[in-house]
Amino acid sequence: MIELTDIEVDEGELVAATVLPGDRQVAVLFAVDDEPVEPAEMRAIAERALSGPTADDLARIDGEVVRELTESAYEGTGHEVTADDYDLLAHELELQGVIVSPDATLVLVYEAPSQYPGMVVYCQLDEQLAIDDLSVAEADEDDDDEVETVEFDSVDALLDSLSAEPRPDAD
Repeated sequence: MIELTDIEVDEGELVAATVLPGDRQVAVLFAVDDEPVEPAEMRAIAERALSGPTADDLARIDGEVVRELTESAYEGTGHEVTADDYDLLAHELELQGVIVSPDATLVLVYEAPSQYPGMVVYCQLDEQLAIDDLSVAEADEDDDDEVETVEFDSVDALLDSLSAEPRPDAD
């Protein structure tokens, strides 16, 4: 069972830390919508939701995120994606946190500082721990806790947007 530590409740949102399978230390945010949720209930929902993914699940999801982002970065460029292209992002992509909603939906929060400088990668999972939504948002430089979110109607729309962006130098 996953246990939350360093728990704080601020403005109705629970913020904590935990260690996920595979010894991944992450921040946890329980994001409430319009309906307030009691702190004890937030904690119970978060711990139950975070107990779902195994180390193998997280590794599989990491790989899918790397594949989707790498392929979209080169889409339409004529570049044949190689194992080295995937490895470049795979070695840098790091799970920083998890957002848990009242319905126990998980959103994994990744960073890849040289591949996506100033950006945050959000990966929303469905009930079967498959990627439901993948988005990249610009980090808000003024407030580390806030990000400017860019939403896409589909993974294809995200891929189209990413392929239109210039590829960051891999140096």
